[in-house]
Parts: sequence; structure tokens; C-alpha cells
Amino acid sequence: GRLDVVPMGYLICGPVGTGKSFLVRCFAAELGVPVVEVRNFRSMWQGQTEANLERILGILDALGPVAVVVDEADAALGKRDQQGADSGTSERVFAALAAFMGDTRRRGRVIWFLMTSRPDLVPVDLKRQGRAEEHIALFPPATSAERAQVFEQLRRRLRIPIAPGTNVEALLAEAAPTSSAADIEGILVRASRRMATSGAREVDAALLRELIADFQPPAYPLEIEYQRLIAAFECTSRALLPVSLAQMSPGEIGARLNELRQARVL
Repeated sequence: GRLDVVPMGYLICGPVGTGKSFLVRCFAAELGVPVVEVRNFRSMWQGQTEANLERILGILDALGPVAVVVDEADAALGKRDQQGADSGTSERVFAALAAFMGDTRRRGRVIWFLMTSRPDLVPVDLKRQGRAEEHIALFPPATSAERAQVFEQLRRRLRIPIAPGTNVEALLAEAAPTSSAADIEGILVRASRRMATSGAREVDAALLRELIADFQPPAYPLEIEYQRLIAAFECTSRALLPVSLAQMSPGEIGARLNELRQARVL
């Protein structure tokens, strides 16, 4: 009941495939408040976009306390200066959202969750203190033990039986060290598909080893490193960072980000 200590909002960032959307929905469900996902409210008709947004914001006020989820926030919320590309609609939408998010009378009643793999593209106005106050960075599992934990949670959610005695951690140690939660889910979906076609009742060690060896996720090393470092750079709590990133100073992270930006341009 202490609404005065609840953050106005959260910026959830991290590389693609780290489960940002899933974890936010789990967290909001544990809070016991309704979850509203803001999707495309823009219209081709003059004035309709602003009217849609006004209706949405009115509903949020009426529902409070409510968690508001905005996926791909870097693209969904727009920017302050759009160079008049749409007759000023984007600027007016941005101004209305920023004013609504920054009204501290709504603290604890409307809690924003802005999710993105590119927090550097989210306007500073929306991620400053008083709006998206807490910046939380999520990263792929770093060890085979962590990957095994992710595997087990996803296996249970997908309801895929596994043969007793299967040493999942040892098998996942053979996987690529950069495997994300999405990659692990991809392996499990393939296992389920193989079970369906072969008539098997459970996944055994031999099948799991074969699928892990065969699975080759798309590799974009520079983009993933950039998303990982920019998430660490934006994170407002060093205690939430993996050891390898917590040991780097903000200056070191910033220098490497500049190198990656140059490499991507070239």
C-alpha cells in the first residue's frame, strides 16, 4: 500500500532473446495489478491519433493501479523532433505521453514498463528520473548451470516431458556460450516437433544432444555486443550487472560502444 515508494516506471533493456516481455508480464502478475499493453494507436486520419491516445490515457487513469507495457519502446513512442514529417502528430503524441508519464500524482497508480534492446534510441525525456526511473538490464544466461535453469522453466511452460536422469546442464555445456533464452526455447520447440513426428513420449539425452549440436542460431556478434554494452551503460544499478561488465568503468564501456558504432558504419 506504499504507493509513494513505487517507481514511476521501468526501462527494461538487454539483448534480443533475453525474455524481457515474458519477465515483465510475470512481475506484473505477481504484483496483482492489471496489465495493459499499448499497441499501435496511430491512424491515417487527421486528429484520430491524438483522440485515440487521449482515450487510452483516460482508461489508464480509470484502471489504476495498472502496469502499462510498451514493447519496442524505441520505435513505439516516437520522438520530440520529427521534423514535421507527419504535420506535427508525432510531436503532439510525444508531448502528451511525456506529460502523462511525468505526473507524479500517478505514482503507484500507473506503472510504466518500457522494453527495448536499444535504450540509446529511447528519448532522454522518457527515461529520466520521474518517468522511467529504474533502468534494469537483462542478459543471456552466462553459465551452463544458468542455462539449465532457463531450460527447465521453459520445458515446464511448454509441457515437454524429459527422460529421468537426463543431465541437462552437462548437455547444455556443449552449446554455444552465448545461447540466449530464445535459443534454448528454439531447441525445445524442435524437440517437441521431433517427438510429434516420431511418436516419442519424452525427450531423452541422445535426442537433446543431437538437437543442441545441430542448432545454429543466427549470429550478429557486433549487434549483440552493442546491445549488451548499451544495456550495461543504461543500467541504474551496478549490482544487477554480470561480473564481467560490473568490472568495466562507464568510460571503458563508452569507448567500446564508440568503436562498435564506427565498425557498424564502416
